Amino acid sequence: MINFLSNRMTSSLFESAWSVVFCICLGAICSCSTVCNAEEPQPAILFQDVSTTSQLAFQHQSPLTVKRHLHLMMGSGIGWIDYDHDGFPDLYCAQGEEWRSPKKKRSDASNVATSNRLFQNRGESQFQDVTTLSGLIDFGYSMGLAVGDYNHDGFEDLYVSQFGRNLLYCNNGDGTFSDVSQSAHVDDPGYGASCTWADLNGDGLLDLYVVNYLEIDRENYPICSRKVDGTRVFFICHPRYVSGEYDVVYRNLGNGNFLNMSKKAGLHSEPARQGLGVFAADYDHDGDIDLYVANDSVANQLWVNDGQGVFTDQALIAGVAFNRTGDREAGMGLTGADYNGDGQLDLFVTNYFGETNTLYRNEGALFFLDVTDETGLATASRVRLGFGASFLDADNDGWEDLFVTNGHVHDRLSQLGKNEPYEQEPQLFLNQGGIRFQEISARAGSFFQKKQVGRGSAVADFNRDGLADLAISHLNTKLVLLRNRSRTTNQSLSLELIGTTSNRSAIGAQVEIRTDSRRLTRYRHGSSSYLSSDEGRILVGLGASREAVSIKVTWPGGKTEIWSGLQPGGHYTLIEGTSDSRKISSNLR
Repeated sequence: MINFLSNRMTSSLFESAWSVVFCICLGAICSCSTVCNAEEPQPAILFQDVSTTSQLAFQHQSPLTVKRHLHLMMGSGIGWIDYDHDGFPDLYCAQGEEWRSPKKKRSDASNVATSNRLFQNRGESQFQDVTTLSGLIDFGYSMGLAVGDYNHDGFEDLYVSQFGRNLLYCNNGDGTFSDVSQSAHVDDPGYGASCTWADLNGDGLLDLYVVNYLEIDRENYPICSRKVDGTRVFFICHPRYVSGEYDVVYRNLGNGNFLNMSKKAGLHSEPARQGLGVFAADYDHDGDIDLYVANDSVANQLWVNDGQGVFTDQALIAGVAFNRTGDREAGMGLTGADYNGDGQLDLFVTNYFGETNTLYRNEGALFFLDVTDETGLATASRVRLGFGASFLDADNDGWEDLFVTNGHVHDRLSQLGKNEPYEQEPQLFLNQGGIRFQEISARAGSFFQKKQVGRGSAVADFNRDGLADLAISHLNTKLVLLRNRSRTTNQSLSLELIGTTSNRSAIGAQVEIRTDSRRLTRYRHGSSSYLSSDEGRILVGLGASREAVSIKVTWPGGKTEIWSGLQPGGHYTLIEGTSDSRKISSNLR
């Protein structure tokens, strides 16, 4: 006879658990054994898809053509922007479009679902579509976006690159935006990819850098195909065999207008390349902003600033033009962080299937080392095609973890004899003390088990619970909002920087956080990932520390200030020129 006895157990390590006692009896003699933990403990790092419950109903639309026009495969970005200045980040979603005639396009213009969309964060993890009310309806094929206060009025403005003429939306401060693209002279008509705001000439005004991809338009469009078993199969053309297009630099004149400085800035000193990603920072620590550009299948570029907004490409001597074996890679997405805690900004680039993504460790003195293999990121990325990439401290332990969204650009490879999946799983990597990364995708939530065609990613603490959340865009399917539900007792600190003599958004600032036992470095960047923009606030994981911390801010231009006595768990607004502790604006969560 076999008896089953069930006992409930409780533990802080388990969401639910139980034990089963098995007893086998022969007459009066019984032998019993216990099986415990029939359910696995909830993982420490966990992300939950809350797109539906939060009312974020955005569907990307980029219908593929029979001839597989290339730009329809590239997808669109997303960006966090606190457009109404209520302290909660709102979400802007760039949209694709059909390959269609202008006549049909005009007839569909009343359908807001085919427009770029703005979702207002209403608090309580709820969003509301305010696209029409805000005046942000547009029906072009939008690619990248950049968020920044270019006119110093306290409200974040929005730049959107397109396959076609780019857009500049000036935030009116009343919940609406005005399209000033033409009047401001920033409506570049090329094939725009990623873009970023940054003060490139040190005058305290945000300038604009736009990465252009290919020299194509609707009238001059390359089509590629091959006959397979008597049938013609169309596929997107390899970008290496399509001419690149020069990037564009716009100087902010301070009167609402911009001036195209691309040639004078030195961008035409070498042949145009096929660019997709950009990350602005002071790489050589000389007080001005430089630019790293990830290019598709050609050498990457590191544009080093002479302080006046004139650039020279030093990627080759800096070690970031190619990977460690000298191979050019197909750069897509790009992000940066001090992943190993040495106070230097490191770079991470996502690349093509069969290549690896590349982690460049900053060795100082404007030299980087490809450490992809030794940090454990090579093998996991070789059978993926990476697009969006985001550094975020998922468990607030003070070490920047890494998210990558994946998806191919070819959906017909099986017909061409290649075994490379179109839809692919996203990945999450845990930073192990700045030495290695461990992939934890399998236990980080059900989202990571789904194959999708990922494109952009953007980080924000959208619900103000002190944990970093993620928004991810996908090609031809729904946007996903991941709420961070990780179980941790680690504390965090939220910082908003406001420039006065430097640009008001403080883009380009470096922040050093000193706890009782550690020194952490974080950066206020303009845009990152693939075509996307993170929230402007800086969220800093402090680990187990409960002691007050001090903050050293190096503002764009090189001026430094120190604030002390900041408490874990709080949000602080640091205004340039007010580093007297009595003038710190703070709110405790």
